[in-house]
Amino acid sequence: MKIRQIKVYIEKGDDGTYWGTTQEEVGLVSAFGNTLAELKKNLNQAFEDHLEVGRELGEDWVDHYKNGYEFEYKVDLESFFELIPEVKISIIAEKAKINSSLLRQYKTGKASASEDQVKKIERAVHELGKELLSVSF
Repeated sequence: MKIRQIKVYIEKGDDGTYWGTTQEEVGLVSAFGNTLAELKKNLNQAFEDHLEVGRELGEDWVDHYKNGYEFEYKVDLESFFELIPEVKISIIAEKAKINSSLLRQYKTGKASASEDQVKKIERAVHELGKELLSVSF
């Protein structure tokens, strides 16, 4: 068996907190945080608590996680730029070969990105992430 991937859907609440939910797992697990880092920490703890209760009750589904798990965070395009404000729209637009004014409209919800545009933006963000990971000090 391999490490189990768990999709986490992230939303930003009206009060500015971030919510993460594991909607596809046995038993809904959710957590919140004032920052993305705090949300991740809190969600991990909530999921560990969920596993512990499952073990104590002798639940079979717990076996799916014996090789470990990883969270895969999913977020809509508008929320992405709020979650990680350090990301510059103009840089992502350039890498995605999309007009930066159009990307700003996607960010604010004034325009909706097609699935193809979303994939271009996602590839650009991942490319930037790889470039950043390749640097050491």
